[in-house]
Amino acid sequence: MAHASPARAVARILERRHVTRSGMARISVLVALGAAVWFTQEGDEGPLVGSAFLALVLCCDAVGAAMSANRRDSLTLWLVTMLGQLREYIVYTGLALGAVAAGIAGAWAWAAGALIALALRNSLLVARKAPAALAQGRSAVRGSVPAQRSPGGLLGGLGVPAPRRSGNGDPELTGRLLGADGARDGRVSAAPRVRQEEATGHGPVAAVVSLPDLACRWLSFTQPVRFLVIGVTTLVWDPRVAFVTLVIGCAIAVTSELVGAGEQVEQR
Repeated sequence: MAHASPARAVARILERRHVTRSGMARISVLVALGAAVWFTQEGDEGPLVGSAFLALVLCCDAVGAAMSANRRDSLTLWLVTMLGQLREYIVYTGLALGAVAAGIAGAWAWAAGALIALALRNSLLVARKAPAALAQGRSAVRGSVPAQRSPGGLLGGLGVPAPRRSGNGDPELTGRLLGADGARDGRVSAAPRVRQEEATGHGPVAAVVSLPDLACRWLSFTQPVRFLVIGVTTLVWDPRVAFVTLVIGCAIAVTSELVGAGEQVEQR
């Protein structure tokens, strides 16, 4: 049996104590609040401790993603996403207050610019990843394949799923009956797992991250990358450089997304 990762081991302990993914998200907000408070402090100790708190926020994300309960619950996913946005705004507020305390001119303007760039980045990535609507009825293009009717009859039209036939035609049901070992030895083809790729960068922790996937995460400028940028720039320079780097990173993410979309259109 393969050894569990540290995040999974901590997740198991917390799940025995009835801690949920939404609970971990609330804890991460409190940790981000601690980071914001330390970022307001002057001197070298404030950025150092604030960066350590940001690292703890990422650890909370890893533990929350390793939890198995309520993984596909819509309310939990929405709450985790909203709290993820809230904690980033809290960190930005702490950076702005620290810049004002340090006497940096235009601190609130740079913070507002970083928030606007982040909003543009999130809105574009969410719009690009939204599923395309299927043409139906008379609005469909002539010559295209008409939409298939639901095989569920009257119940299917009302939104009630049709019952599945038992047998070898349902690999997902067989995989659940046999468990993970049955799917591992090749007897059952595992159903593809739906990947929750939010604009904020949250999602399940992969066991192995390939190099192209890692490069895409950096180009997408996800929240862990943004927190890493904040930690490094505040330690080496000041909050103003952090805000400028955030604006540049969001601009690179938007540009890479637009360039990738243009290449897909040309290939079609």
